[in-house]
Amino acid sequence: MTLDVDAQKKDEKILLATIQQEYKILAEYKMIESEKLSGVYVIPSYANSLQWFGVFFGRQGFYENGVFRFSILLPDRFPDDKNVPAIVFQHNVVHPLVCPYTNSLDISHAFQEWRCGEDHLWQLLKYMQAIFADPLESIRNVALNELSNVESAKLLNNNRDAFAALVQESITESKSHIYDTPPTEDPHYIVFEQFQTDVHGPVLEKIRSSRSTVTPPESSGGGGGAATGLSWVKVKEGEFKPLSIE
Repeated sequence: MTLDVDAQKKDEKILLATIQQEYKILAEYKMIESEKLSGVYVIPSYANSLQWFGVFFGRQGFYENGVFRFSILLPDRFPDDKNVPAIVFQHNVVHPLVCPYTNSLDISHAFQEWRCGEDHLWQLLKYMQAIFADPLESIRNVALNELSNVESAKLLNNNRDAFAALVQESITESKSHIYDTPPTEDPHYIVFEQFQTDVHGPVLEKIRSSRSTVTPPESSGGGGGAATGLSWVKVKEGEFKPLSIE
């Protein structure tokens, strides 16, 4: 009888720890929502909250018009574990901080270890935005032999045209797989649909109409802060907004 009671208490303790972890992960997702990160979309897997699906849209510089799928893999004891999350791209991405063999992003130069309560996933996504917005600045204080892709770093420093050409190749390759059949049946996997006039047309017109009625803020020029495009994203209804213009 004692063994049964001990086993039950152990199971209850594990269940409680799991529930607490789920709430912490949900809180991370809510923080990301509140940050309204432009051009980055993420959602936890329906089947496993330690795996997140994501899509990054390049909006400027070398990676403008890029569309890169990625996954965020959280440590088993996240966020209490000092091990940092992993970001792995689905296809090859040319960047000095992205390994050309594993497609994993090296975040160790910004997050040596994970500090529970201080480090958050929205900061990780902000960092990802920053390194793609200015790849040269992202490696300025990093030794060449510490970079994940040394060859791309050399090109970035010495032959920008050649670096840009490789980046464009990776963008073309990644975008060619946008409409591929999902590799998983997880309902939270982000799926893109081809534009259909009869389905998406009315929604697009509604968005255009609503934007035309908004008085633009005074500005000295350049239109900074304006929405830069539409993302036709299909996910499980009620999980997050499709047709976002963030």
